[in-house]
Amino acid sequence: MGASPRAKRPSARELERRRRTRTLARWLALALLGIVTVLLKTTYPGDRTIRTASESWARLMFSRRGFSFGRLYERSYARTVRIDAKEGSIETTRRAHVVQGTIANRPRWTKDLRLQDVVNEEKMEGRRKKCFFYVEYNEPVLVLYDDGEELRHHLELDTNGLDVGQFRCTFFKGVRKPSDGKTYDKAGWDIIDEPESGGKVAMMSTATTLGMLSAYHRTLVNHQAYAEHHGYGSILALVSPNKLEGRSAKFAKHLSMGTEVLRGEYAMVCHTDLDAWFASWDPLSRYSKDWPEKKSLFFGDTGQVWLNSGLICARSNEWTVSLFERTINAVYQTEPDPETGKIVNLGFKRDQPALWHVLGLEWANNELVPYKGQSCSMWSECNPDSNPIECWHWCFWDALQRTPSGWRGLHDVNKFAHVFLDPLNNKPQMHRMCLSSCYSVLSRAQMEICSSLTGWSRCLPRDVDKMSLCNGEGCLKQLTSHGGAWLKHTGHQHWLDKLPTCIPRSMEEAQKEKRSTLSLCDKSRM
Repeated sequence: MGASPRAKRPSARELERRRRTRTLARWLALALLGIVTVLLKTTYPGDRTIRTASESWARLMFSRRGFSFGRLYERSYARTVRIDAKEGSIETTRRAHVVQGTIANRPRWTKDLRLQDVVNEEKMEGRRKKCFFYVEYNEPVLVLYDDGEELRHHLELDTNGLDVGQFRCTFFKGVRKPSDGKTYDKAGWDIIDEPESGGKVAMMSTATTLGMLSAYHRTLVNHQAYAEHHGYGSILALVSPNKLEGRSAKFAKHLSMGTEVLRGEYAMVCHTDLDAWFASWDPLSRYSKDWPEKKSLFFGDTGQVWLNSGLICARSNEWTVSLFERTINAVYQTEPDPETGKIVNLGFKRDQPALWHVLGLEWANNELVPYKGQSCSMWSECNPDSNPIECWHWCFWDALQRTPSGWRGLHDVNKFAHVFLDPLNNKPQMHRMCLSSCYSVLSRAQMEICSSLTGWSRCLPRDVDKMSLCNGEGCLKQLTSHGGAWLKHTGHQHWLDKLPTCIPRSMEEAQKEKRSTLSLCDKSRM
């Protein structure tokens, strides 16, 4: 056999080329590692991350149960993947701070509510009840004039045993503190016509128990002072759970809104949650001037992937009355009563998926959105106890992506009838919430690794919310950044520290807070 040929040795030039290639690859890997590290260090996860991804060219939507790429591909997991911190590792929300009250596990009823019946209750008595309220400026006391009887309720002590279900009134009109201590019907202020808003405007908030108001002295003062300053009506609706006839307490908001727009006393009614406050002190006209007259429902864009009902403005017309009535009566599913055999309606636990459901049916009928309602494969996620992201992802976002006219993002709801979403780039933004973590992706990963390896709660910040890992101060700084907001909305979980002392109670305090985020806060609680 002949000798095998010797392998050809690489030339010096080839060896140098390989060395340079390896060196370049190492530098590129280091550069990529540096870029990824910087990205993780400077990215603060939250709802805006999901929103940005879902409206990017990839149309990437993700939640705990899976992910989707627009119309092209979706992958769902068989079970929910928990990403919360370990139970008991950080402080949880106190029950008294949950504004909407206890969420009924199985809200059931057999008969629909009619808003006209609610209005007719007063007409049957042949007169309009005298129902007024004001809030003491420096003392956490709510004063109610309940159709002839003055009631004083200390928001923090709650020692007088008052029960909303025993009140003669449901809708209390805001007034100044009567100078003579008695003449409430002459202590109001003039309600102006605001042309940009179509006429008279009312600002409304709702609760179903007085205990829900315990943390919100400053926001109650804020709401009333803002309304008085601009000549708007101020309404506090204290809705007895009995009036909801089995529905979740969260639907008191829609019962109140529907009743007020049906009365027609105001051209426009805006409902704000109690853990939100007016910050910029701009008039509503700053935003309503851009609201098309043909649109009946107005939302502020919080930056979330969905429509948030923490702020709703509605024109007083037949369509909005119908919308709120349909929302109150929205059925999650029906089932037979085991005793009588009659069909019973099982309602939504939370009002937001119910409102989306009613709008989804409206869009399906008129805008050709392929919304499936109860036939959605993930319909079970539309009656959650907490964050309804799965419901929006699989039952609403997915359907909207398949709209024949195309879907570029949440602001495409403005192509549909009745609904208008204020632009996100408005400065100040109309409605903002704390949506980002105060800790970057990198620091959150470090905390999670530490917690997983050691089981120590000391790996996590103290006294913070499980979702955002932000305390009240971090939340306030978020809301003040990037031009601030007309309405700031924190989420009730942030009312565990000094935040309740930071809310402006006048235009002057609002301007002071705008110049310095924490200027109004009680320093002794910082």
